[in-house]
Amino acid sequence: MVLVFSIIMSIIILMVLILIFSTIQINLQKIDISNNNDKNELKYDYKIFLNLYFLNKIKFISIKIDKEKMKKLDIKKKLQKINFSNMKKELPSKDEAKKLFKKLDVEVTKFNLSAEIGTEDVIITSAIIALLSAGIGIGLAVVIKDYKKEKYNYKIVPLYHNKNQIKLNLNSIIQVKMVHIIYIIYVFFKKRRVDKHERTSNRRSYDYSYE
Repeated sequence: MVLVFSIIMSIIILMVLILIFSTIQINLQKIDISNNNDKNELKYDYKIFLNLYFLNKIKFISIKIDKEKMKKLDIKKKLQKINFSNMKKELPSKDEAKKLFKKLDVEVTKFNLSAEIGTEDVIITSAIIALLSAGIGIGLAVVIKDYKKEKYNYKIVPLYHNKNQIKLNLNSIIQVKMVHIIYIIYVFFKKRRVDKHERTSNRRSYDYSYE
């Protein structure tokens, strides 16, 4: 019995250690969005891989997500059942979210974006292009740790056709260390537990004073 318990504990500890020293990689292999068709309908296609690497080298889990798989899972119906109003109350504030994002230490190891954007107004089109270009530049400066010119390219072209148009192709790799994700989850649930305790305490103190 002791031997079995020791083996089980050893396996659990090993799995925890593997998880702690692992990195989750989000490989956006293909994100295509376009409405350049006769009906001007927005069409999209995507292929995403969620990979788990041990010591950032050995891949031991890989999950593929694409349009066909998401249709089979019927995510829309499942999302409709979720009560998002209750979830919003438990979400961190903007300041807290910024602090948590810094702790998450997200790294983008590849970023290739090609986009063509147009609106019915020339001024709005120019403003959108300028804001997007500036935002991407600032964002990449934060999440890039080892810059290599051949891995980071983006081109955003304005379309002045006086109509709403978009054509976007994205290929990118984002990675986060599991130890940081575990820490964020721990902080979130700790805060949630403290908030619930405070609300309960407040109710009780109010009840006694009322009596």
